[in-house]
Formats: sequence, C-alpha cells, structure tokens
Amino acid sequence: MPHAGTLGGYAERWLGGGYGVELKRNLRKLYGCGVSFAGRGEMIPNDDSYCEIDRNVVDQWGIPVLRFHFKWSQDEILQAKHMQETFEQIIHAMGGVVTHSEGADRNWGIARGGEIIHEVGATRMGDDPKTSVLNKYCQAWDVKNLFITDAAPFVSNADKNPTLTISALGWRTSEYVADQVKKLNVKV
Repeated sequence: MPHAGTLGGYAERWLGGGYGVELKRNLRKLYGCGVSFAGRGEMIPNDDSYCEIDRNVVDQWGIPVLRFHFKWSQDEILQAKHMQETFEQIIHAMGGVVTHSEGADRNWGIARGGEIIHEVGATRMGDDPKTSVLNKYCQAWDVKNLFITDAAPFVSNADKNPTLTISALGWRTSEYVADQVKKLNVKV
C-alpha cells in the first residue's frame, strides 16, 4: 500500500495512475476526503414477488424446494433514483465532486434481490388464515407444530437490520410454545 487500486481506484480515475513516491504524494491530496453513501428503503409487497413450491426441483432428501419470483416495482426504482439525487445534492452542498453515481441504466443503483441480506417475508404473519401463513405467534395455521421465527413472518422491512426484532419475536414465540406444550396443545 498504497497501490494503483487504493481508495477505490482514485489513482487511476483522478491521478492518471502511477506508483511510488509520486503516487503516495498524490494520494495524500485525496486521502480522507472521499465519502460514499448507501441508501436503504422499503420494498412494497407486490403481486410479482412471491414464493411457491417448485413441483420439478427437489433437495437431496427429495423434498420440493421453494421457487422465488421477484420484481422491483416502479416505487422502489423511483426511491433509489431519489436517493442518488439526494446523495449528489449533499456532496455538492459540501463542496465536493461526485465521482460515481448510478443512473437509469442500472435502476439507480438498486441492488439485486437477496444481495443486501436483510430480506424479509415469504410466510406472512397475521390474524386471518385466508391472508396469512402464520398466526401472531409465528405458528403455521395449517401445521400446528410448525413455528417460523426468522424474518419470514414480516410483511415488510423499512431499511434497518431486523435481527433484534427477530430475536424479540423468537422470544415471544418460545414462551408461547412452552405454554402450549404445558397445555398439551402442541406436541414436541
């Protein structure tokens, strides 16, 4: 260090490359002045995003796997566009120069589904078995001994890591399961 790829490629992009003392001197001019932004936003549930049992593919035990269908709606794409525009405004207001920005050709930088790893949904929790897979204790309506305590019961997630909510929901579900076992309503 430093090498030509240091600081996200600034050497090639802004200094014309280089090595050694000259590169180090030029990088010192830029070091500490770079800033980047990453936006997160809520995906609104839509009819084009769902999962189903794949009737043609099974796992190593012969159990059918889930097949996911996924599509960003115009709402998410416009949200990402707004984020990119806001980031540029902030950088300009600070007197900076935008060195990289995503445009319409890349959906304004919106990540592929599953890339951010805070994905939620697939087994909606609710009060009505006609519109949800799980009850409020994350218990499947159709399989009484099945409880799902990850992020799958959430119908939406704004932008924060859902880990603490998953933990709280798991705790509540565990207390419910223990109570139901004592009452002999659920077999373990």
